[in-house]
Amino acid sequence: MVGYQMSTSTSKRYNFTISTTGLLVVLLFWHLLARRFNPLVLPSPAETWTALKELAVSGSLFTNLWITVRRTLIGYGAAILTGFTLAVILKASSFWQLVFRPLITIIQTIPPIVWLVLAVIWFGIAEEITPIFLIFVVTFPVIFINVFSGLKSIDLYLVEMARVYRCTRRQVILDIYLPALIPHLVSAVSIGLAFAWKSSVFAEFIGSSSGIGFALSMANSNLETEELFAWALVLVGLMLIFEYLIIQPIQRYVTRWNRHGE
Repeated sequence: MVGYQMSTSTSKRYNFTISTTGLLVVLLFWHLLARRFNPLVLPSPAETWTALKELAVSGSLFTNLWITVRRTLIGYGAAILTGFTLAVILKASSFWQLVFRPLITIIQTIPPIVWLVLAVIWFGIAEEITPIFLIFVVTFPVIFINVFSGLKSIDLYLVEMARVYRCTRRQVILDIYLPALIPHLVSAVSIGLAFAWKSSVFAEFIGSSSGIGFALSMANSNLETEELFAWALVLVGLMLIFEYLIIQPIQRYVTRWNRHGE
């Protein structure tokens, strides 16, 4: 057991070293490349960092960051709730599957730009609902499809056996439904979150007057390339935080939970 813990610790340190080295190589390459171009085309890491600090001092960084995070959580939370509920309903009814599955497929195949144009027409360019709507409509099919696939993967023979042996509803849910469903839920949350961030910034860039996307649009219009790069770093940092501090710990916990259940 001690050897396993040491091996795990060594592996983590090795992975961290490799990741850090890769990041340093990228920064070095960026620095060398920036020296060959005008800052208007490619600002250096130092110029980008200065722009980022100026955004923080002015308050623009935290204000727009909070607006984008709030919109993303609202739209994505609504997509998770609706997608999960609809998947459960459709799994229990063949009739509703015939009614809704084609509609969900249509929603999934329509490009986000079409939904954004419609949202601007319906709700207006500066309204809060425009980016929230786009986040919802882009991520909802991802949640639904993953949850529905998880429900379909449940072994009905095990469910019948549980009924024969008069297992309680709690036992059936914990021992049969959750082990089959949770991996699909984690996958849906991970994939859907990436779509949610991209949709939020995309909607704000074109159809909003606030948020990180709007700030990117203003930096682009004013040819403030260093500020544009600064906002890009904010987005990358935000995704890394959610990926490594939220999504991956959940995935590791679910993996251990499934192994323990087996």
